Amino acid sequence: MDFGKGCVGLILAAGYSSRMGAFKPLLPIGDMTAIQHVSVSMKSSGISRIVGVTGFQRERLSPLLASEGIREAYNPDYDQGMFSSVKAGLRAAVSDGVPASGFLLWPVDCPLVPPGVPAQILRRHEEEPGKFIVPCYRGKKGHPLFIPAEFVGEILAYEGDGGLKAITNRHEDRLIRLETGTEAVVLDMDTPEGYEEILAYYRASKNGIREDVSFEEEMKGIRLFLVRHGEIRQHREKIFLGQYDVPLSDTGRQQAENAAAKLLRHGVCVNRIYTSDLSRAAETAAIIRNVLARGKWGENATRNRERNQERQNREMEAAPETREIEVIPEPGLREMSLGEWDGRYISEIRELYPEEYLRRGSNLLTWKIGNDGENFYDLQYRVMKSFRSILERERAAETSEGQAGRPKELVIVSHSGVINVIVSNLLRKDLAEQIKNRVPFGGIVLIDETGMKEMEVPG
Repeated sequence: MDFGKGCVGLILAAGYSSRMGAFKPLLPIGDMTAIQHVSVSMKSSGISRIVGVTGFQRERLSPLLASEGIREAYNPDYDQGMFSSVKAGLRAAVSDGVPASGFLLWPVDCPLVPPGVPAQILRRHEEEPGKFIVPCYRGKKGHPLFIPAEFVGEILAYEGDGGLKAITNRHEDRLIRLETGTEAVVLDMDTPEGYEEILAYYRASKNGIREDVSFEEEMKGIRLFLVRHGEIRQHREKIFLGQYDVPLSDTGRQQAENAAAKLLRHGVCVNRIYTSDLSRAAETAAIIRNVLARGKWGENATRNRERNQERQNREMEAAPETREIEVIPEPGLREMSLGEWDGRYISEIRELYPEEYLRRGSNLLTWKIGNDGENFYDLQYRVMKSFRSILERERAAETSEGQAGRPKELVIVSHSGVINVIVSNLLRKDLAEQIKNRVPFGGIVLIDETGMKEMEVPG
């Protein structure tokens, strides 16, 4: 069924863009402008009747709308706010006398909403006509808003405070909050910071974010063990440690052995271990590989460790390997780059860059240090691209290596930030909340088809 056939799309692009400091509709996102992203997504969802509302810098938008086959509606009162543009768009949409079942109101501020969202909205409209429908992400309302045709007269006549929000509040019983599972519905580029977040999300979505595949589909037949590397001496010295490359401390090696023993007792059986190529992770992976390859040693090595350490070390060195396990370094699994702050004392950075330090602390998702630094959206893009490449390789090897009746097991050794990114994406957790969690040194997170649990690491 063509759900979009009776709906008119309204693109709101008339404002001053004063908080942005640049004309939002024409800002580039990849190889298209913001308004082109909206137009493409709208058309891809099945909406063919589209009205673009212009105002400020109309002369720049009119040719573009014409080339996209979008009818222009000029709002001379664009300085009165968005509600005046809503009215201008509705007047234009109903003036041709062609009946419409409803109107999809889409501000150009939210350019990355995928076609699946308006398609989902229109399907819900078919099921429950006469309802306002607002897409949500984890309970937060976003865009685009669906307006049923029967409310157009009330909207056009309304002159009170609050604009469209006042009308939807008045009809709360006719409002459907549609959970979409798509963060793009709440991403708004009203400010330069918002635009940076949009760009980062766009980069991530190209290869990283998979909102088209469910967790159950993605993790089918997979048991994923995410291991954080052991401690390094610099952790105790309060130094910024992103891609600053240093080896494990003696405590860190102990933690790596503990993690390895836990994996062994859990019965983990792998042919490959994937690891960040930074020394602290690669060394942790090598220790895990040695324990798993020797099998029984790892079970005994955790008993009476301090009393028998010298004997156990000799046992490990002498124990024959019972299986071959390859350790594969993956640069995409590195910790976040902190640019010129990497390896420097936190106290020094606080003194030299007080404003930047506070700004980064309050906005980890989008703030980055210099041209060489990364934010969490950049990290997400890089990590998930690498992770899904690993998944593809492992599934390709499954035919020759898989064991009947046994899930495919995958061990990845990396960093706390990297682990949180993978957890957030696979389990559809809010990234801003997930990165607050600190995976302990040598800690293990297990994810399988049933969800996630943190494995207790033996002492």
